[in-house]
Amino acid sequence: MDYPTDIATEGLEISAIKLSTNPPFTWASGYNMPIYNDNRMFLANPNHRMMIARGFREMIGSEKIPYDMIAGTSTAGIAPAASLASLLHTPLIIFENNTPYFFDINSFDDVQGDFDAIASTCPWGIPTGIALANHKNLPFMYVRQSQKEHGLKQQIEGIPIEGQQVLLVDYHRGNSYEANAIRALDEKGVTVKKTLTLDVSNQEPFDIRGRKIPIIEDLISTGGSSASEVQTSRNNGAISDYCLSIFTYGLDKALEAFATLDPKCQVRSLLTYDKLLEVAKETEHIDTNQETMLTDWRADPFKWGEKHGFPRVEKK
Repeated sequence: MDYPTDIATEGLEISAIKLSTNPPFTWASGYNMPIYNDNRMFLANPNHRMMIARGFREMIGSEKIPYDMIAGTSTAGIAPAASLASLLHTPLIIFENNTPYFFDINSFDDVQGDFDAIASTCPWGIPTGIALANHKNLPFMYVRQSQKEHGLKQQIEGIPIEGQQVLLVDYHRGNSYEANAIRALDEKGVTVKKTLTLDVSNQEPFDIRGRKIPIIEDLISTGGSSASEVQTSRNNGAISDYCLSIFTYGLDKALEAFATLDPKCQVRSLLTYDKLLEVAKETEHIDTNQETMLTDWRADPFKWGEKHGFPRVEKK
Protein backbone atom coordinates (compact mmCIF):
# COMPACT_ATOMS: atom_id res chain seq x y z
CA MET A 1 0.00 0.00 0.00
CA ASP A 2 0.94 3.63 -0.53
CA TYR A 3 0.19 4.62 3.06
CA PRO A 4 0.88 8.39 2.74
CA THR A 5 -1.43 8.72 -0.25
CA ASP A 6 -4.12 6.54 1.28
CA ILE A 7 -4.06 8.36 4.62
CA ALA A 8 -4.24 11.74 2.88
CA THR A 9 -7.05 10.60 0.59
CA GLU A 10 -9.14 9.10 3.38
CA GLY A 11 -8.39 11.98 5.74
CA LEU A 12 -9.63 14.53 3.24
CA GLU A 13 -12.65 12.41 2.41
CA ILE A 14 -13.90 12.13 6.01
CA SER A 15 -12.75 15.67 6.92
CA ALA A 16 -10.17 14.44 9.42
CA ILE A 17 -7.98 16.87 7.47
CA LYS A 18 -9.64 20.13 6.49
CA LEU A 19 -8.14 22.78 4.22
CA SER A 20 -9.65 26.26 3.91
CA THR A 21 -7.81 29.46 3.01
CA ASN A 22 -10.87 31.70 3.24
CA PRO A 23 -12.09 31.54 5.90
CA PRO A 24 -9.26 29.83 7.76
CA PHE A 25 -9.53 27.97 11.08
CA THR A 26 -8.84 29.67 14.39
CA TRP A 27 -6.51 27.45 16.42
CA ALA A 28 -6.50 27.32 20.22
CA SER A 29 -3.56 29.72 20.16
CA GLY A 30 -5.74 32.33 18.45
CA TYR A 31 -3.80 32.15 15.18
CA ASN A 32 -5.79 31.76 11.98
CA MET A 33 -4.50 28.82 9.98
CA PRO A 34 -5.68 27.29 6.68
CA ILE A 35 -5.60 23.70 7.98
CA TYR A 36 -7.25 21.75 10.76
CA ASN A 37 -6.40 18.15 11.57
CA ASP A 38 -8.38 15.70 13.71
CA ASN A 39 -6.87 12.24 13.28
CA ARG A 40 -9.16 10.90 16.00
CA MET A 41 -11.86 10.72 13.34
CA PHE A 42 -9.97 7.76 11.87
CA LEU A 43 -11.01 5.78 14.98
CA ALA A 44 -14.54 5.41 13.65
CA ASN A 45 -13.56 3.09 10.81
CA PRO A 46 -11.70 -0.16 11.61
CA ASN A 47 -10.15 -0.15 8.14
CA HIS A 48 -8.72 3.32 8.77
CA ARG A 49 -7.34 2.28 12.17
CA MET A 50 -5.59 -0.73 10.73
CA MET A 51 -4.32 1.22 7.70
CA ILE A 52 -2.51 3.54 10.11
CA ALA A 53 -1.27 0.70 12.33
CA ARG A 54 0.06 -1.21 9.32
CA GLY A 55 1.70 1.96 8.06
CA PHE A 56 3.57 2.29 11.36
CA ARG A 57 4.50 -1.40 11.26
CA GLU A 58 5.92 -1.04 7.76
CA MET A 59 7.87 2.07 8.82
CA ILE A 60 9.35 0.26 11.82
CA GLY A 61 10.28 -2.71 9.66
CA SER A 62 11.72 -0.80 6.72
CA GLU A 63 13.78 1.55 8.91
CA LYS A 64 14.74 -1.22 11.34
CA ILE A 65 13.51 0.81 14.30
CA PRO A 66 14.24 -1.19 17.47
CA TYR A 67 11.46 -1.77 19.98
CA ASP A 68 10.71 -3.78 23.09
CA MET A 69 7.42 -2.00 23.74
CA ILE A 70 5.29 0.73 22.16
CA ALA A 71 4.16 3.90 23.95
CA GLY A 72 1.38 6.29 23.00
CA THR A 73 1.25 9.96 23.85
CA SER A 74 -1.58 11.11 26.08
CA THR A 75 -4.25 11.05 24.96
CA ALA A 76 -4.54 10.98 21.19
CA GLY A 77 -1.54 8.70 20.64
CA ILE A 78 -2.80 5.86 22.84
CA ALA A 79 -5.32 4.37 20.38
CA PRO A 80 -2.98 4.16 17.34
CA ALA A 81 -0.19 2.92 19.62
CA ALA A 82 -2.50 0.20 20.96
CA SER A 83 -3.40 -0.98 17.45
CA LEU A 84 0.27 -1.02 16.50
CA ALA A 85 1.28 -2.89 19.67
CA SER A 86 -1.33 -5.52 18.84
CA LEU A 87 0.05 -6.00 15.32
CA LEU A 88 3.58 -6.30 16.69
CA HIS A 89 2.50 -8.61 19.54
CA THR A 90 4.32 -6.37 21.97
CA PRO A 91 3.24 -4.63 25.20
CA LEU A 92 1.83 -1.12 25.29
CA ILE A 93 3.02 1.57 27.69
CA ILE A 94 0.96 4.63 28.59
CA PHE A 95 2.05 7.46 30.86
CA GLU A 96 -0.08 9.11 33.51
CA ASN A 97 1.45 11.88 35.61
CA ASN A 98 4.80 11.05 33.98
CA THR A 99 4.59 7.48 35.28
CA PRO A 100 4.65 4.43 32.94
CA TYR A 101 2.04 1.67 33.10
CA PHE A 102 2.03 -1.67 31.27
CA PHE A 103 -0.76 -3.16 29.13
CA ASP A 104 -0.77 -6.54 27.44
CA ILE A 105 -2.85 -5.38 24.50
CA ASN A 106 -3.40 -8.93 23.20
CA SER A 107 -4.80 -10.19 26.50
CA PHE A 108 -8.45 -9.29 27.00
CA ASP A 109 -11.72 -11.09 27.66
CA ASP A 110 -14.07 -11.02 24.70
CA VAL A 111 -17.47 -9.57 25.51
CA GLN A 112 -20.54 -11.15 24.01
CA GLY A 113 -23.37 -9.03 22.71
CA ASP A 114 -24.61 -7.21 19.65
CA PHE A 115 -23.02 -3.75 19.54
CA ASP A 116 -22.73 -1.13 16.83
CA ALA A 117 -19.51 0.31 18.26
CA ILE A 118 -17.12 0.25 21.20
CA ALA A 119 -16.66 3.31 23.41
CA SER A 120 -14.30 3.82 26.32
CA THR A 121 -13.43 6.26 29.03
CA CYS A 122 -9.86 7.54 28.95
CA PRO A 123 -7.04 6.99 29.30
CA TRP A 124 -7.35 3.62 31.03
CA GLY A 125 -10.22 2.26 28.98
CA ILE A 126 -8.65 3.04 25.61
CA PRO A 127 -6.28 0.02 25.28
CA THR A 128 -8.97 -2.57 26.05
CA GLY A 129 -11.59 -0.62 24.11
CA ILE A 130 -9.48 -0.42 20.97
CA ALA A 131 -8.51 -4.10 21.28
CA LEU A 132 -12.17 -5.10 21.45
CA ALA A 133 -13.10 -2.78 18.58
CA ASN A 134 -10.33 -4.23 16.40
CA HIS A 135 -11.27 -7.79 17.37
CA LYS A 136 -14.93 -7.21 16.51
CA ASN A 137 -14.18 -4.96 13.50
CA LEU A 138 -16.32 -2.17 14.96
CA PRO A 139 -16.11 1.63 15.16
CA PHE A 140 -14.37 3.02 18.25
CA MET A 141 -14.65 6.26 20.20
CA TYR A 142 -13.46 7.47 23.58
CA VAL A 143 -15.04 9.87 26.03
CA ARG A 144 -13.13 12.51 27.96
CA GLN A 145 -14.04 13.46 31.51
CA SER A 146 -15.07 16.87 30.15
CA GLN A 147 -15.01 18.86 26.93
CA LYS A 148 -11.64 19.94 25.61
CA GLU A 149 -10.92 23.59 26.23
CA HIS A 150 -9.57 24.18 22.73
CA GLY A 151 -9.96 22.98 19.15
CA LEU A 152 -13.44 21.68 18.45
CA LYS A 153 -14.05 21.43 22.23
CA GLN A 154 -15.28 17.86 21.90
CA GLN A 155 -15.85 15.47 24.75
CA ILE A 156 -16.23 12.42 22.50
CA GLU A 157 -13.36 11.61 20.15
CA GLY A 158 -14.28 9.55 17.10
CA ILE A 159 -17.55 9.83 15.19
CA PRO A 160 -20.57 9.12 17.40
CA ILE A 161 -23.66 8.40 15.30
CA GLU A 162 -27.20 8.88 16.53
CA GLY A 163 -28.89 5.54 17.10
CA GLN A 164 -25.71 3.58 17.82
CA GLN A 165 -25.79 1.05 20.64
CA VAL A 166 -22.37 0.65 22.20
CA LEU A 167 -20.34 -1.29 24.70
CA LEU A 168 -18.70 1.15 27.11
CA VAL A 169 -15.31 0.15 28.55
CA ASP A 170 -14.84 2.06 31.79
CA TYR A 171 -11.44 1.25 33.26
CA HIS A 172 -10.50 3.83 35.87
CA ARG A 173 -8.30 4.54 38.86
CA GLY A 174 -10.40 5.48 41.86
CA ASN A 175 -13.48 7.45 40.87
CA SER A 176 -15.34 6.21 37.81
CA TYR A 177 -16.92 8.67 35.42
CA GLU A 178 -19.14 6.05 33.79
CA ALA A 179 -22.26 8.15 34.45
CA ASN A 180 -20.61 11.20 32.89
CA ALA A 181 -19.61 9.19 29.80
CA ILE A 182 -23.10 7.71 29.44
CA ARG A 183 -24.58 11.21 29.64
CA ALA A 184 -22.18 12.57 27.00
CA LEU A 185 -22.97 9.67 24.66
CA ASP A 186 -26.70 10.06 25.27
CA GLU A 187 -26.47 13.72 24.23
CA LYS A 188 -25.24 12.48 20.84
CA GLY A 189 -28.06 9.94 20.58
CA VAL A 190 -25.77 7.01 21.40
CA THR A 191 -27.10 4.37 23.80
CA VAL A 192 -24.82 2.43 26.15
CA LYS A 193 -26.11 -1.13 25.90
CA LYS A 194 -23.59 -2.64 28.29
CA THR A 195 -20.71 -1.43 30.45
CA LEU A 196 -17.47 -3.25 31.15
CA THR A 197 -16.09 -1.59 34.25
CA LEU A 198 -12.90 -2.21 36.24
CA ASP A 199 -11.00 -0.24 38.87
CA VAL A 200 -7.31 -0.53 37.98
CA SER A 201 -6.07 1.37 41.03
CA ASN A 202 -4.02 -1.66 42.05
CA GLN A 203 -1.96 -1.49 38.86
CA GLU A 204 1.61 -0.63 39.77
CA PRO A 205 4.00 1.56 37.73
CA PHE A 206 6.12 -0.49 35.34
CA ASP A 207 9.91 -0.42 35.20
CA ILE A 208 10.91 0.55 31.66
CA ARG A 209 14.60 1.15 32.33
CA GLY A 210 16.68 0.01 29.38
CA ARG A 211 13.64 -0.78 27.21
CA LYS A 212 13.57 0.41 23.60
CA ILE A 213 10.29 2.29 23.29
CA PRO A 214 9.27 4.31 20.20
CA ILE A 215 6.71 7.03 21.00
CA ILE A 216 3.55 7.12 18.87
CA GLU A 217 1.89 10.49 18.30
CA ASP A 218 -1.15 11.34 16.20
CA LEU A 219 -0.06 14.84 15.07
CA ILE A 220 3.12 16.86 15.33
CA SER A 221 2.38 20.56 15.06
CA THR A 222 4.78 22.74 17.04
CA GLY A 223 6.29 19.59 18.55
CA GLY A 224 6.45 20.72 22.16
CA SER A 225 4.13 18.11 23.66
CA SER A 226 5.58 15.34 21.50
CA ALA A 227 9.15 16.10 22.52
CA SER A 228 8.00 16.31 26.13
CA GLU A 229 6.55 12.77 25.94
CA VAL A 230 9.86 11.49 24.57
CA GLN A 231 11.66 13.14 27.48
CA THR A 232 9.18 11.65 29.96
CA SER A 233 9.95 8.18 28.64
CA ARG A 234 13.68 8.86 28.88
CA ASN A 235 13.30 10.24 32.40
CA ASN A 236 11.92 6.83 33.34
CA GLY A 237 15.01 5.15 31.93
CA ALA A 238 13.70 4.04 28.55
CA ILE A 239 15.60 4.30 25.27
CA SER A 240 13.20 6.42 23.22
CA ASP A 241 15.08 7.57 20.16
CA TYR A 242 12.12 7.61 17.74
CA CYS A 243 8.87 9.55 17.66
CA LEU A 244 6.43 8.37 14.98
CA SER A 245 3.31 10.34 14.06
CA ILE A 246 0.39 9.90 11.72
CA PHE A 247 0.80 13.42 10.33
CA THR A 248 3.14 16.36 10.65
CA TYR A 249 2.82 19.96 9.54
CA GLY A 250 6.59 20.10 9.14
CA LEU A 251 6.93 23.36 11.04
CA ASP A 252 10.31 24.79 12.03
CA LYS A 253 9.05 25.07 15.62
CA ALA A 254 8.75 21.29 15.75
CA LEU A 255 12.33 20.92 14.58
CA GLU A 256 13.38 23.36 17.29
CA ALA A 257 11.45 21.45 19.95
CA PHE A 258 13.05 18.12 19.09
CA ALA A 259 16.47 19.76 18.77
CA THR A 260 16.39 20.35 22.53
CA LEU A 261 16.50 16.59 23.15
CA ASP A 262 19.82 14.94 23.92
CA PRO A 263 20.46 12.36 22.61
CA LYS A 264 18.79 13.16 19.31
CA CYS A 265 15.33 11.75 18.65
CA GLN A 266 14.47 10.72 15.10
CA VAL A 267 11.06 11.97 13.97
CA ARG A 268 9.10 10.11 11.31
CA SER A 269 5.56 10.67 10.01
CA LEU A 270 3.33 8.53 7.84
CA LEU A 271 1.96 11.65 6.12
CA THR A 272 3.82 14.89 5.56
CA TYR A 273 2.38 18.29 4.72
CA ASP A 274 3.97 18.33 1.26
CA LYS A 275 2.44 14.96 0.42
CA LEU A 276 -0.94 16.15 1.68
CA LEU A 277 -0.90 19.15 -0.67
CA GLU A 278 0.06 16.90 -3.57
CA VAL A 279 -2.87 14.56 -2.90
CA ALA A 280 -5.28 17.44 -2.21
CA LYS A 281 -4.43 18.96 -5.59
CA GLU A 282 -4.76 15.63 -7.41
CA THR A 283 -8.14 14.92 -5.81
CA GLU A 284 -9.35 18.49 -6.49
CA HIS A 285 -9.81 19.39 -2.85
CA ILE A 286 -7.79 22.53 -3.57
CA ASP A 287 -7.04 24.58 -6.68
CA THR A 288 -3.75 26.15 -7.77
CA ASN A 289 -4.36 29.43 -5.89
CA GLN A 290 -5.15 27.56 -2.68
CA GLU A 291 -2.09 25.39 -3.14
CA THR A 292 0.04 28.54 -3.37
CA MET A 293 -1.50 29.98 -0.19
CA LEU A 294 -1.07 26.69 1.66
CA THR A 295 2.57 26.50 0.61
CA ASP A 296 2.98 30.08 1.78
CA TRP A 297 1.51 29.16 5.16
CA ARG A 298 4.11 26.50 5.83
CA ALA A 299 6.88 29.01 5.08
CA ASP A 300 5.67 31.41 7.80
CA PRO A 301 2.64 29.95 9.61
CA PHE A 302 2.37 32.40 12.50
CA LYS A 303 2.33 35.47 10.27
CA TRP A 304 0.25 33.92 7.50
CA GLY A 305 -3.14 34.92 8.93
CA GLU A 306 -2.31 38.60 9.41
CA LYS A 307 -0.66 38.70 6.00
CA HIS A 308 -3.89 37.51 4.39
CA GLY A 309 -6.28 39.63 6.45
CA PHE A 310 -6.97 37.25 9.31
CA PRO A 311 -5.22 38.66 12.40
CA ARG A 312 -4.75 36.62 15.55
CA VAL A 313 -7.76 36.37 17.83
CA GLU A 314 -6.73 37.43 21.32
CA LYS A 315 -7.85 35.15 24.12
CA LYS A 316 -10.30 36.65 26.59
